Parts: sequence; structure tokens; C-alpha cells
Amino acid sequence: MLQRKTLQSNRFKNLTLLSSASSVVLATLAVSTAFAAEATGDMAGLEEITVTAQRRTQDVREVPISMTVFSAAAIEKQNIKGVEAYFSQTPNVSFTSQGSRDRKSLSLRGVSDQLSADSNIKAGSFAFYIDEFNVASGTSNPEIVDIDRIEILRGPQGTYFGRNSIGGAINITTKQPTNEVFAQGSVGYSSFNTWDLQAIGNLPVIEDKLAVRVVGRYEHSDGNIKNINPIGGGNDSTYKYGKAIVRITPNEQLTVDLTVSGTDEKVGMRAGVPSGVLATFSKGLYAGGYGFPVINGGQALPDGVGFWPENTNRVNFNRPQDVGTKLYYATGRINYHADNFNVTSVTGYIHSKEFLHGDIDGSSLDLFYEEESIKRSSLSEELRISSNPGGRIDWTIGGIVGHDKGKTAQITYAGTQNPAPFIWAPGDAVTTTYSDGNAKNYAVFGEGSWHVNERLILTLAGRFTREKVSANNFNTSNGIITDAVNAGASFSSFSPRVAVNFAASDEVNLYATAARGFKSGGVQVGAATGHESFAPETVWNYEAGIKTEFLDKRLRMNLAAFYMDWKNMQVEYSFGVQGPGGGVSFVQGIGNAASARSYGVELDMQALVMPHLTVGGTAGYLNAKFKDFPNAVVDGNVMDLSGYTIPNAPKWTLSANVEYNREIADGYNGFIRAEWSYKDAIKSNIAALGHSGFPYDVPSFNFFNLRGGVESDNYGINVYAENIFNKKYFTNAYEKAFIGGMFLEPSFRSFGVKLTVKTN
Repeated sequence: MLQRKTLQSNRFKNLTLLSSASSVVLATLAVSTAFAAEATGDMAGLEEITVTAQRRTQDVREVPISMTVFSAAAIEKQNIKGVEAYFSQTPNVSFTSQGSRDRKSLSLRGVSDQLSADSNIKAGSFAFYIDEFNVASGTSNPEIVDIDRIEILRGPQGTYFGRNSIGGAINITTKQPTNEVFAQGSVGYSSFNTWDLQAIGNLPVIEDKLAVRVVGRYEHSDGNIKNINPIGGGNDSTYKYGKAIVRITPNEQLTVDLTVSGTDEKVGMRAGVPSGVLATFSKGLYAGGYGFPVINGGQALPDGVGFWPENTNRVNFNRPQDVGTKLYYATGRINYHADNFNVTSVTGYIHSKEFLHGDIDGSSLDLFYEEESIKRSSLSEELRISSNPGGRIDWTIGGIVGHDKGKTAQITYAGTQNPAPFIWAPGDAVTTTYSDGNAKNYAVFGEGSWHVNERLILTLAGRFTREKVSANNFNTSNGIITDAVNAGASFSSFSPRVAVNFAASDEVNLYATAARGFKSGGVQVGAATGHESFAPETVWNYEAGIKTEFLDKRLRMNLAAFYMDWKNMQVEYSFGVQGPGGGVSFVQGIGNAASARSYGVELDMQALVMPHLTVGGTAGYLNAKFKDFPNAVVDGNVMDLSGYTIPNAPKWTLSANVEYNREIADGYNGFIRAEWSYKDAIKSNIAALGHSGFPYDVPSFNFFNLRGGVESDNYGINVYAENIFNKKYFTNAYEKAFIGGMFLEPSFRSFGVKLTVKTN
């Protein structure tokens, strides 16, 4: 009861905070402008930002896309290791987490990933590219080590990033081998006895012809959650990462990059603590919903640990849990520069395996346990031909072919204290699922930009995609076969894009764009899904923006406004169903909302307000709703969701930062940086729309980070305090068969230090 009163009492505080937060961003902008205007004329400007979002190197102001960019220096100073770090400083983005690094669902402008357990092919809503290769089929949170730049592109990016970039794209560029000998090593230590070791080496094997770069990382943490059960354990984790790149340059025209990379993550258990609120499925299991005996009076079981927010770091699991992800990829990229054109070929293969073994009832009772494994792989080849810059028309044409595969094996077992011993003996398989899927696709694309004059550019682009998907499935419930079927479907789409760029002056660039996004449909096979396909999702994005640099590049401001119009928006549903012989299973699937829309505004600014002092901030406003969704499946019930806010679409996302840099001794530079981030309240998924209150309503939250460091040519030390005031928040509630209620991944405060040694 205390937790609900606390959350309700925070509503007025959150309204006050939102008003104050908006004032902070606007005041920061006004003060920055005033100080920058008074700055001395000999003060250096802000760092230039170049991007490759359109597969050619451009000044960010020339690109008609709303985007946020993190440089190598920013990544290092801000201790960016994953999506949660750079999303906190980006407008109109969000994520929810289900207990481990790679179990995150991302959202840009209200477009969310829908990752159904009944879909082996991981067709996300965003492209996730590393060095021009799409890794989204294997991960939503790739490793951030030895990175040159992160570009977050908002809005459909189908021309260059493909069929499933309907919400946007995350374009990561890594550092490549050079002709200089270089070595770097670092040791980091942070809260929860977390050790982070990294090493980077660069070696020119044959001068100007062959160079090699290798990267390694090892991280181990005791974790922030402990299992008080006698079996012990917790969410301790071990993370291993390695990468090698070989660059071959036989002549000035030809460059060949060969890359292999591997990641191995193992976690003692998913991060989470009980909420005290039983999900509908768990009520069926433990509160008599399926005719089973009632356990603990049909209430959530405190189990000696209690509930969030009083409990933020304890669980009581009678069985161990083992969670992990393995990810490997290999790419070959060839660039040939001719006199009048460039040819690029990118070939890549990625393989991933996710697994979860052990306790899924979240308690000291031996109710249920699980063995789950999901394997995915993808092979693709992309070929592009583009013009050299400098002409009246810049053009690119290309094509790509790909083949995605997926395989799932999932078995839920009855424990010795299961709620229906008259149905299941200990060790019986309650449900089993074996399935595999395939998706074969190809696409052709092109773009042409006409430089009408020195200030006006007109762009016309498009991509045609065709995909054929299939799935095989075998299900049992209580030992009885419920499904043994094959299903398949084909989809095709043309995604055009039109853009206008106008340089009103040397300081001001205006743009407008209209683009159609496409997310492929699919098939799902399961007793409750009707063995049906779900339709492709399409969206039209209409966007206009202004990108500016004033005061001798000491003040940079970007503003964009957009309207997005969906058809057949894909949404995930889940519910429990009672099968033959009285057994039950948890069903997940994907359906289509007839229509939806979102509109909003995105602002980011950065100002060098005086020598050595930089101030920045971002603001995102988003209004995202279903327009027509009359027969939505919401936690097992049919509801009309027309007019409801789309899940995981916070109305406000705000951030601000202040950084002071200067030389503190001969050859030594120091910095201190403060960051603040705010995310508005959300409903995290479709099921939550059928309920109100905690934990279905995820409250707004904000947090502060503080960082500092000293660096020379050969040495560096960085210190940080993240969530310095220890704000208690969560991003969503997730469910298995938890008798303590849905689980929340709790926030925590972290202090850390990192020592770096490197060659010149």
C-alpha cells in the first residue's frame, strides 16, 4: 500500500517537475545564446560534426534528417556502454528493459519493437548498423568499444537502412586500422564490485598496404540483486567481447576491410524484484482462475523479501537461473574509388543465441521452471554504386539480398509444489514449443540529389523490397499436441522519399521531407493465433526542420517538427489459455491496429558560452495515439483502443548538460561534466492499457550524473557518479509465472573510476 501512495503522491511533483524541466531547457537555451553572443571573437568554435547517414560523408547540417550524434570523445567522457546511456541524451526515444543487457525494447517517436516469442525472425522496427552491416537480427544493444561515432536517425530510413527501419536507424561507425602503431589499455572499477578491462591494439603490418586492429573487453560484476535463498546467487554477470579488423589497401583506389566480432554474456539471473501485483496470467495460476487451488489467498507472495520500492535488491528463488546471449558476426567491406564513381560491397553474417534456464515463478516455492533457447542467424550482401561528390547531381543505386533464420525451443516444467498436482507430476512438461522460421528478402534502391544552385537541393529516393517468410511449429500442452503446422506468406513494398534542402545563409539550413516506411509482415503459429499471418506495417512521415550554427560556430541549434501516419501498426498481445487436459500456456502474438498517428517536436542545442564552458540540452515532445483499433486483444480481453496513447511513447523527453574543459598543467587537460535526463510517464505495453495503477502505469522519472577526468597524450583517469541522488524508478513490468507479482528492473546508483594508458 505504501508504494501506491508514494507513486500517487508523486503525480503533483511530476507535474511541477515537468514545468520546471521545460523551463530549465528553455532557460539554458536563452542563457547560452546570451553568453555566446558576448564571447570574445578569438574563441574557438564547437567541434565539426560529420556523418555518413546517407552513405557519404557530409556535414550534419546538410542531411535532411532529425538526428543526434555522439562523437568518440563524447562516448568516452559520458561512459557510454549501451543504448540506455545514449538514449538518455536523445529526444523522443525510450526503451524498456526485461532484466538483462540484450532484453530491451526500443522506441523512437512512438515506434516500438514487437518481439513476440512466437516469431523466430527478429523483425525489429529499427535498423542497427555497425560499419554498414545490419546487426538488428541479433541484438538491440551492441557493444560500444573503440567507437568513432554513433548516429541516431529518427523517422523512416528505408532507402539506405532497409525494410525494418520504420522508426529510424542507429548507425555506428567503429575506428578502423591505421598506419600507426597504437596500443591502449584501461581498467575500470565501479559499484557492485564491477571490474571492466579493455585493450585496443593497432599494427601496420605492411606500410600503406596492410594494417590490423584488435579490441578486447572483459567485465565482471557481482550485480545489484541478491538471492536470499540458501542456493544463493544473484544477477552477477560476466561479459566478454573481442573484435579484429584487417584493412587491405593494395592501391589508392581499393580498400578492403575484414571484420570478425564475438560477444558472450552470462548473467546469474534476470535483474528484477517483485512488484506485489499479480499479472492476469499469474492470477489464473495461483488465484483459482483456471480451477486450480488458491495459493497464499490469491495474493502476491512477499516470500521474505517484500515488494518494490521497499525492496530494490533481493529475491528468493528456490532454483538457480541462468540467462545469457552469445553473438558473433563477420563482415567483408570493399570500397573501390574510380574517377567518376564509387563501388561499395558489404557482405555479412551474424549468429546469435539467447537462453534462459531455471526458475520462472520468482519465489522460494518450487512451482515452475523453464528451458528456453532462441537461435537466429542472418546472411546478407549489399552492393552500391554512387557518384563522386562535387557534381550537380549526387546519385546512388544499389541492391541487397538477405536470408534470415530462427529456431526456438522452449519447455516449461512443473515443480514439486506446482498448483495442479492432479494434472502435472513433478518434472512434467507443462508446455513445449519447437519452431523454426525463414525469411528471404531482396531490395533495390536509389537516390538522386539535384543541386539546383548553391543553396537549393532537391532529393528523390526510393526502395523496393520483397520478402518471403515461413514458419514451422510444434506445440504441446499437458503432453497433448495442440499444433503441428507450416505457414508462409510473401510481402512487397515500395518506400519513396522526397526531400528539399535550402541553405538560407551560411548559418541556417532548412529542410522538408516526406518518406514512407515499411516493416515486413510475418507468420505466427500457435493454438491461439489461428496460424495467421500479420500484415506489414507502413507509415508516412512528414517532417520539416531547421539546422543552424551561429556566432562563429559557438552556438548550434536544431529543431524538427513531424507528423507520422500509420496503417496496420503491428502490436504485441499476450494472454493465458487453458488447453486440453486442463493444462495452461502463455500465448504471445502480433496483431495489427488499423491506423495510428504521432506528431511532435525535437530540439537540441549546444553552445560554447565562454572559453572552456559548453552547455547543451535536448527536448522532445510526442503525441502518439491509435486512431482506429476497435478489436484489440488486451491481456486476453477485446477492447477498443481507438484514441489510446501508444505504449512506450513518453510525451516529454528532456536532457541538459554542462561541461567545463581546460588545460590544468602542461600537457594535461581536465574536464568536469554534469548531466540531467527526464522521461515522462508511459504504459509500457499493450497489456497495460487494460489496467490502471502500479505497475501498469510507469511513472515519470529523472536523474543526474556527474563526471570528471584528466587526460594527457599517454594517461587518463575518469571518475563518475551515475544517478547520483539514487532516484528510484523502473521502465516497465515484465512477467513469466511470478507469484510475487510482475517483476521490475530497479534503478540503482553507481560510482566508478577508469584508468587508461595509451601510446602516442
